[in-house]
Amino acid sequence: MSRFFSSGAIEFGPWSPSKAGVLKECPLKFIWQYVEKPKLSADETRVSDDLPLVMGSAVHKYAEHLVNGIPSHEAEADAFKEVPLTRRNKLTIRSQKRGIASFEDRMSAFKGKHKVILDSAELRLAVMPDLKSTEFWNNRSALRGILDRLIIIEKGGQKHAIAIDIKTGRERPIDTYSLQLESYGVLLHSAYDLKSVSMAAYFSSTGELVWHSRKVMKSDIVADNPVFTTINELVETIDPSGYKVGRQCNWCNYKLLCEKERDSL
Repeated sequence: MSRFFSSGAIEFGPWSPSKAGVLKECPLKFIWQYVEKPKLSADETRVSDDLPLVMGSAVHKYAEHLVNGIPSHEAEADAFKEVPLTRRNKLTIRSQKRGIASFEDRMSAFKGKHKVILDSAELRLAVMPDLKSTEFWNNRSALRGILDRLIIIEKGGQKHAIAIDIKTGRERPIDTYSLQLESYGVLLHSAYDLKSVSMAAYFSSTGELVWHSRKVMKSDIVADNPVFTTINELVETIDPSGYKVGRQCNWCNYKLLCEKERDSL
């Protein structure tokens, strides 16, 4: 067993905040999605509305294009090409573009006041069980994540990272994203020589930038860090009989298969 991840956590890795979220939401869905990965038959497949996912991906791509210096009109044409241009979607795109433009203005103002070492979008990071950095797609990694925006500045001879996740849905309390934001601290301290990592969520629909309750220091990367303890504890809940029926079932791709499984338990 590694110092940070339990043997069970390593066995069911690589982990990400979204993967941990699925397990917390429903152990049976976790088994379908990440362990058994069944190919659904026609009578087991349900039609789901994937527009929020498509729109969210498009907004993130648009933001990434702007960071990479692509003109706004070109960035929009490429990023939103998969989004059906209904009247409602056009209004949503307009609103999201305005939110991302505001975000870029804030980032530009911030960079103008600091010595910037790195400015990156959609940065993929991963670590092994011993927290050594590795390639993102390494299936032997223990933890990985994608950072929507990372800015590293130098101040007083030390480097500080600012990691921001862009949220395209409705605004939620910042604690909702605690595991995701804390994981950025683990990943960034493993990848860079940093004094601190500050984390925030930017809600593009409202233009609100909300900071996590604490900075993550190098000294925080210890065995009882909440990222490790949360994942290690969640692994103990992997049990097909521990399924949770609720509103989330309505949009689960495994709903019909799950109903058959529950009847057999």
